[in-house]
Amino acid sequence: MLPKTFSFGILAFFGTILSSVTAAAIANPVPAANGTTTFSDGRASARLAAAGDIWLTPHDKYSSSVGVLGCKVDVNHMAYWPEAIGCDDFCIEVSYGGRSVTLLRVDNSAGAHDISFENWNYLETGYPASEKNHIQPSAGFNAQYKTVDPNQCRGLIKTASGKLPFSAATSINFISNCALNHPNSWVAQNFELWNIYDSQCNLGYNEICETPDFKSGFNQAKCAHTLGSQDKLVGQDVWNILYPSGDAEEAKGPGEA
Repeated sequence: MLPKTFSFGILAFFGTILSSVTAAAIANPVPAANGTTTFSDGRASARLAAAGDIWLTPHDKYSSSVGVLGCKVDVNHMAYWPEAIGCDDFCIEVSYGGRSVTLLRVDNSAGAHDISFENWNYLETGYPASEKNHIQPSAGFNAQYKTVDPNQCRGLIKTASGKLPFSAATSINFISNCALNHPNSWVAQNFELWNIYDSQCNLGYNEICETPDFKSGFNQAKCAHTLGSQDKLVGQDVWNILYPSGDAEEAKGPGEA
Protein backbone atom coordinates (compact mmCIF):
# COMPACT_ATOMS: atom_id res chain seq x y z
CA MET A 1 0.00 0.00 0.00
CA LEU A 2 1.31 3.45 -0.87
CA PRO A 3 1.95 5.82 2.03
CA LYS A 4 -0.69 8.41 2.62
CA THR A 5 0.32 11.92 1.57
CA PHE A 6 0.15 14.63 4.15
CA SER A 7 0.73 18.34 4.09
CA PHE A 8 0.70 19.96 7.54
CA GLY A 9 -0.18 23.49 8.60
CA ILE A 10 -1.69 25.25 11.65
CA LEU A 11 -4.75 27.50 11.81
CA ALA A 12 -4.12 31.16 12.63
CA PHE A 13 -6.44 32.14 15.45
CA PHE A 14 -7.45 35.59 16.62
CA GLY A 15 -8.79 36.18 20.12
CA THR A 16 -8.48 33.91 23.14
CA ILE A 17 -7.65 30.21 22.70
CA LEU A 18 -8.17 27.79 25.55
CA SER A 19 -4.76 26.87 26.94
CA SER A 20 -5.62 23.18 26.99
CA VAL A 21 -5.96 23.06 23.22
CA THR A 22 -2.68 22.16 21.53
CA ALA A 23 -1.53 23.13 18.03
CA ALA A 24 -2.10 19.60 16.84
CA ALA A 25 -5.64 19.62 18.13
CA ILE A 26 -6.66 22.85 16.43
CA ALA A 27 -5.33 21.87 12.99
CA ASN A 28 -8.31 21.65 10.69
CA PRO A 29 -7.76 19.32 7.73
CA VAL A 30 -9.38 20.16 4.40
CA PRO A 31 -9.02 18.47 1.00
CA ALA A 32 -6.89 20.36 -1.50
CA ALA A 33 -7.63 20.52 -5.21
CA ASN A 34 -4.47 18.54 -5.97
CA GLY A 35 -5.64 15.53 -3.97
CA THR A 36 -3.46 15.98 -0.90
CA THR A 37 -4.67 16.64 2.62
CA THR A 38 -3.69 20.05 3.87
CA PHE A 39 -4.34 22.04 7.03
CA SER A 40 -5.70 25.52 6.43
CA ASP A 41 -4.08 28.37 8.34
CA GLY A 42 -6.81 30.85 7.45
CA ARG A 43 -4.48 33.44 5.91
CA ALA A 44 -5.40 33.17 2.24
CA SER A 45 -5.28 36.43 0.29
CA ALA A 46 -5.75 37.53 -3.29
CA ARG A 47 -2.11 38.39 -3.96
CA LEU A 48 1.20 37.55 -2.36
CA ALA A 49 2.89 40.33 -0.40
CA ALA A 50 6.47 41.12 -1.39
CA ALA A 51 7.83 39.69 1.87
CA GLY A 52 6.66 38.40 5.22
CA ASP A 53 6.53 35.64 7.83
CA ILE A 54 4.76 32.32 7.27
CA TRP A 55 4.12 29.08 9.13
CA LEU A 56 5.95 26.65 6.84
CA THR A 57 4.78 23.07 6.36
CA PRO A 58 5.89 20.11 4.16
CA HIS A 59 4.34 18.94 0.90
CA ASP A 60 5.23 15.70 -0.86
CA LYS A 61 3.19 15.42 -4.05
CA TYR A 62 3.95 17.61 -7.07
CA SER A 63 1.12 19.41 -8.83
CA SER A 64 0.54 22.72 -10.60
CA SER A 65 -2.73 24.61 -10.83
CA VAL A 66 -1.39 26.64 -13.77
CA GLY A 67 -0.12 23.65 -15.75
CA VAL A 68 3.66 23.78 -15.22
CA LEU A 69 5.16 20.43 -16.25
CA GLY A 70 6.90 18.62 -13.43
CA CYS A 71 9.18 16.63 -15.74
CA LYS A 72 10.78 19.87 -16.93
CA VAL A 73 11.31 21.69 -13.63
CA ASP A 74 12.88 20.79 -10.28
CA VAL A 75 9.89 19.50 -8.34
CA ASN A 76 11.87 19.53 -5.11
CA HIS A 77 11.94 23.33 -5.18
CA MET A 78 8.22 24.13 -5.15
CA ALA A 79 5.88 26.24 -3.03
CA TYR A 80 2.17 25.48 -2.56
CA TRP A 81 0.55 28.59 -1.13
CA PRO A 82 -3.01 29.98 -1.03
CA GLU A 83 -2.22 33.28 -2.76
CA ALA A 84 -3.02 33.72 -6.45
CA ILE A 85 -0.19 33.03 -8.89
CA GLY A 86 0.76 35.98 -11.05
CA CYS A 87 2.87 36.47 -14.16
CA ASP A 88 5.86 37.89 -12.25
CA ASP A 89 5.59 36.91 -8.57
CA PHE A 90 6.11 33.14 -8.75
CA CYS A 91 9.80 33.01 -7.70
CA ILE A 92 10.37 33.23 -3.96
CA GLU A 93 13.15 32.83 -1.44
CA VAL A 94 12.33 31.22 1.90
CA SER A 95 14.70 31.46 4.87
CA TYR A 96 14.96 29.76 8.26
CA GLY A 97 17.79 29.02 10.67
CA GLY A 98 20.38 30.82 8.58
CA ARG A 99 19.50 28.74 5.49
CA SER A 100 17.64 29.84 2.35
CA VAL A 101 16.09 28.13 -0.67
CA THR A 102 14.69 29.50 -3.92
CA LEU A 103 11.34 28.05 -4.99
CA LEU A 104 8.86 28.13 -7.84
CA ARG A 105 5.31 28.95 -6.72
CA VAL A 106 3.14 27.31 -9.39
CA ASP A 107 0.33 25.74 -7.38
CA ASN A 108 -2.23 26.76 -4.78
CA SER A 109 -2.99 25.21 -1.42
CA ALA A 110 -6.27 25.32 0.47
CA GLY A 111 -4.73 27.64 3.05
CA ALA A 112 -1.36 26.31 4.20
CA HIS A 113 2.07 27.57 3.17
CA ASP A 114 3.71 24.34 2.06
CA ILE A 115 6.99 23.75 0.27
CA SER A 116 8.50 20.57 -1.17
CA PHE A 117 9.41 18.16 1.64
CA GLU A 118 12.96 17.81 0.32
CA ASN A 119 13.72 21.48 0.97
CA TRP A 120 11.43 21.88 3.97
CA ASN A 121 13.60 19.31 5.74
CA TYR A 122 16.73 21.11 4.53
CA LEU A 123 15.57 24.38 6.06
CA GLU A 124 14.75 22.69 9.35
CA THR A 125 17.80 20.41 9.67
CA GLY A 126 20.38 21.44 7.09
CA TYR A 127 19.87 18.17 5.19
CA PRO A 128 17.46 17.35 2.31
CA ALA A 129 14.77 14.78 3.08
CA SER A 130 16.27 12.33 0.59
CA GLU A 131 19.17 11.95 3.05
CA LYS A 132 16.90 9.90 5.26
CA ASN A 133 19.09 9.85 8.36
CA HIS A 134 18.28 13.50 9.07
CA ILE A 135 14.48 13.65 8.67
CA GLN A 136 12.81 15.54 11.50
CA PRO A 137 9.00 15.41 11.20
CA SER A 138 7.14 18.26 12.85
CA ALA A 139 4.03 20.43 12.61
CA GLY A 140 6.08 23.14 10.91
CA PHE A 141 8.01 26.26 11.84
CA ASN A 142 7.88 30.00 11.35
CA ALA A 143 9.95 31.12 8.34
CA GLN A 144 10.53 34.26 6.33
CA TYR A 145 10.00 34.71 2.60
CA LYS A 146 10.47 37.34 -0.05
CA THR A 147 9.51 37.53 -3.70
CA VAL A 148 12.62 37.65 -5.90
CA ASP A 149 13.40 38.31 -9.55
CA PRO A 150 12.04 35.42 -11.67
CA ASN A 151 15.46 34.99 -13.24
CA GLN A 152 16.65 33.64 -9.90
CA CYS A 153 14.48 30.59 -10.60
CA ARG A 154 16.09 29.89 -13.99
CA GLY A 155 18.18 27.15 -12.43
CA LEU A 156 15.00 25.27 -11.49
CA ILE A 157 13.82 25.09 -15.11
CA LYS A 158 15.14 22.14 -17.13
CA THR A 159 14.05 23.07 -20.66
CA ALA A 160 16.79 23.63 -23.26
CA SER A 161 15.52 27.16 -23.83
CA GLY A 162 15.31 28.05 -20.13
CA LYS A 163 11.66 28.96 -20.62
CA LEU A 164 8.98 27.86 -18.18
CA PRO A 165 7.16 24.77 -19.58
CA PHE A 166 3.35 24.71 -19.58
CA SER A 167 0.77 22.20 -20.73
CA ALA A 168 -0.66 23.48 -24.02
CA ALA A 169 -3.98 21.81 -23.23
CA THR A 170 -4.58 22.97 -19.66
CA SER A 171 -2.65 26.20 -19.06
CA ILE A 172 -3.94 28.32 -21.92
CA ASN A 173 -6.12 30.60 -19.77
CA PHE A 174 -3.21 31.49 -17.48
CA ILE A 175 -0.83 32.01 -20.40
CA SER A 176 -3.27 34.09 -22.45
CA ASN A 177 -3.91 36.34 -19.45
CA CYS A 178 -0.18 36.98 -19.06
CA ALA A 179 0.32 37.47 -22.80
CA LEU A 180 -2.62 39.83 -23.33
CA ASN A 181 -2.90 41.69 -20.04
CA HIS A 182 0.73 41.62 -18.87
CA PRO A 183 2.75 41.42 -22.10
CA ASN A 184 5.96 42.64 -20.46
CA SER A 185 5.77 40.13 -17.62
CA TRP A 186 8.34 37.39 -17.17
CA VAL A 187 5.88 34.61 -18.01
CA ALA A 188 4.65 36.37 -21.16
CA GLN A 189 8.25 36.64 -22.35
CA ASN A 190 9.47 33.24 -21.14
CA PHE A 191 6.97 30.42 -21.64
CA GLU A 192 6.77 27.30 -23.78
CA LEU A 193 3.69 25.23 -24.56
CA TRP A 194 4.14 21.46 -24.63
CA ASN A 195 1.70 18.80 -25.79
CA ILE A 196 1.78 17.08 -22.41
CA TYR A 197 -1.63 16.81 -20.82
CA ASP A 198 -0.91 16.57 -17.09
CA SER A 199 1.58 18.22 -14.75
CA GLN A 200 2.94 14.81 -13.76
CA CYS A 201 3.86 14.17 -17.43
CA ASN A 202 2.11 10.81 -17.77
CA LEU A 203 -0.05 11.63 -20.80
CA GLY A 204 0.54 13.26 -24.19
CA TYR A 205 3.59 13.82 -26.38
CA ASN A 206 6.97 15.28 -25.54
CA GLU A 207 6.81 18.03 -28.14
CA ILE A 208 6.72 21.83 -28.18
CA CYS A 209 3.61 23.39 -29.71
CA GLU A 210 3.11 26.61 -31.65
CA THR A 211 1.71 29.41 -29.51
CA PRO A 212 -1.68 30.67 -30.72
CA ASP A 213 -2.14 34.26 -31.86
CA PHE A 214 -3.87 35.52 -28.73
CA LYS A 215 -4.26 39.05 -30.07
CA SER A 216 -6.32 37.71 -32.97
CA GLY A 217 -8.62 35.82 -30.64
CA PHE A 218 -7.11 32.35 -31.03
CA ASN A 219 -6.54 30.26 -27.92
CA GLN A 220 -5.57 26.80 -29.17
CA ALA A 221 -1.95 25.79 -29.68
CA LYS A 222 -0.86 23.87 -32.77
CA CYS A 223 1.01 20.64 -32.07
CA ALA A 224 2.44 17.86 -34.23
CA HIS A 225 0.08 15.39 -32.55
CA THR A 226 -3.48 15.93 -31.36
CA LEU A 227 -3.61 18.69 -28.76
CA GLY A 228 -4.55 17.30 -25.37
CA SER A 229 -3.88 13.71 -26.36
CA GLN A 230 -4.12 11.31 -23.43
CA ASP A 231 -1.87 8.68 -24.96
CA LYS A 232 0.54 7.22 -22.43
CA LEU A 233 3.79 9.18 -22.25
CA VAL A 234 6.96 7.37 -21.17
CA GLY A 235 10.40 8.61 -20.25
CA GLN A 236 9.28 11.89 -18.65
CA ASP A 237 8.90 10.72 -15.07
CA VAL A 238 8.27 12.93 -12.06
CA TRP A 239 9.50 11.67 -8.69
CA ASN A 240 8.06 12.77 -5.35
CA ILE A 241 9.98 12.62 -2.05
CA LEU A 242 7.45 11.22 0.41
CA TYR A 243 6.75 12.53 3.91
CA PRO A 244 7.93 11.40 6.41
CA SER A 245 9.99 8.50 5.01
CA GLY A 246 12.04 10.37 2.41
CA ASP A 247 11.35 7.57 -0.08
CA ALA A 248 11.10 8.45 -3.78
CA GLU A 249 7.85 7.55 -5.56
CA GLU A 250 6.91 8.10 -9.18
CA ALA A 251 4.09 10.62 -9.51
CA LYS A 252 0.79 9.24 -10.75
CA GLY A 253 -1.16 10.81 -13.58
CA PRO A 254 -4.93 11.32 -14.02
CA GLY A 255 -6.87 8.18 -13.24
CA GLU A 256 -3.87 6.32 -11.80
CA ALA A 257 -4.03 4.90 -8.29
